[in-house]
Amino acid sequence: MRPVKQAAVISTHTLVFFAPLATSSAVVGVIMLTRFSRDAFLFVSACMLTYSYRDVGSFHLRSYFKRRFMSVGVPYLAWTVIYFFYTSLVTTNTFPFYSFVRVKVFSLSGLHYFFHLLLTGYYHLYYLIVIMEFYVLFPLLLKLVRKYSSWHWLFILIALVWQIAYGALLDSRHLFIHLSGVQQTRFIFSYPIYLVGGVIVALHLDDIHQWIVQHARLIVALTVVFGVGAEILSFLGRYSWMPLYLQTGTFVFSPTVVPFDISAILCVYLLGVFLVSKNRSVRTRAAVQSGSDNSYGVYLSQMLWIPILLRFREHFHPHLIWELQVPIALILVYSLGFVFTAVIARTPLASVVTGRTRATWASLLPRRHDTPDQLRGDAGDGPFDVVYE
Repeated sequence: MRPVKQAAVISTHTLVFFAPLATSSAVVGVIMLTRFSRDAFLFVSACMLTYSYRDVGSFHLRSYFKRRFMSVGVPYLAWTVIYFFYTSLVTTNTFPFYSFVRVKVFSLSGLHYFFHLLLTGYYHLYYLIVIMEFYVLFPLLLKLVRKYSSWHWLFILIALVWQIAYGALLDSRHLFIHLSGVQQTRFIFSYPIYLVGGVIVALHLDDIHQWIVQHARLIVALTVVFGVGAEILSFLGRYSWMPLYLQTGTFVFSPTVVPFDISAILCVYLLGVFLVSKNRSVRTRAAVQSGSDNSYGVYLSQMLWIPILLRFREHFHPHLIWELQVPIALILVYSLGFVFTAVIARTPLASVVTGRTRATWASLLPRRHDTPDQLRGDAGDGPFDVVYE
């Protein structure tokens, strides 16, 4: 699922930067449909973390937090530094279109800007802030759901009600506190159904996997229905008589898109099942495995490539409609991030910059003795064979 949802994340950002967001309701509607990628990111992270611990009896907190910090905390710190220097560059009219101004970086304002990025997360890095919040609560949450194993459906129901009610109350200004859209995205309580749902699903993954596969057509049909419904509400949101809690476009956690987001995540799961099926060719399954291995680095580095493409567009003024610019930018950003991650993952900076353990340069070349199961990366019998730490 990881390379698919990363492509969806990048599609959201390329739409924001390469499409006429302010003047086109169609762009707003498309972005609304791609935003499920954020929830999918959190669901998969929660699900696979729980899956890796579901058969573990004793929970060693020191080892747990150390591994979590190495997998998320260290890359977050590294990329905060990278984006601090990157966004401090001054644009120029000649190649490479950027220049470094020392005074802008090494000053009190520069220090303030760095700590602002560190606390709030640069642009897309807030995903990692939410994941780190979840990591802190995870040992207690796992203990709770294990103790009350017969209440799992109740936990799901409570999380779903919270997700819908929270979005409706916050967007309708009925809460005593007001949080901006940016602030909402940084807190764990904005994503209960996806995080709690990921934990519960992981504990019953075999049964839920069978149910999803058996109801594939129904899931796809419902995703289309929910998507069309969300688009209609997005269109109607331009009228003043439309209640705020039913609007979708600019409201980050609109309750009306929750059904679509959940069903879209299930569709991505079905696509993942299809891609790793033993009916697929060895080459296809190897490509999927490679995409999964490099997806974290693609996500982390994407905002290096998007500004560069924007500067090229401003310099050369290509006469392309946004419907062509967006897919071209999506392909280029994903490809650049993929190559960048594949290279860095084979250097001493692998774990710091890409979140991966260091790989060998020889692993870039196919090996004749690899079997389909080896290329698949099998490490177990469950649907998630490679545990993402």
